[in-house]
Amino acid sequence: MKEFLYTTRVYFSDTDAVGIVYHASYIDWAEHARTEMLREMISKPQSELAEGEDGILILVRSIRIDYQRPGYLDDLITVHTSIEEMKRLSCTVRQKIMRGDEVLADLKVGLAFVSAGAKRPAMIPDFIKQAYEES
Repeated sequence: MKEFLYTTRVYFSDTDAVGIVYHASYIDWAEHARTEMLREMISKPQSELAEGEDGILILVRSIRIDYQRPGYLDDLITVHTSIEEMKRLSCTVRQKIMRGDEVLADLKVGLAFVSAGAKRPAMIPDFIKQAYEES
């Protein structure tokens, strides 16, 4: 799968009192990037994917973050996202949050697919697998 890029700016609300990015902001940016990647790939929002008894929820089951450099107020950052591994019920996503060529944070995110109706693990729908493979 190709790499999906999501670019944003570091705002005051993303930082601590001295203008350094607060650690939880990286998780927010990673979530935004995964959401926009999915929206681009399957042409529908997660809310529509989750509708009805046959709906699918995509939940974070694990996350590992290696903070490498601090980000600062007004930085322009890009989240590089790619699917590292796809299984029957879950997938692993690799995300690098970068300022230009500098890696600020390196994330490995485990995602679980869950039935919206039954709230139990569910197979990844074929149309999502196909979209990942074609991207």
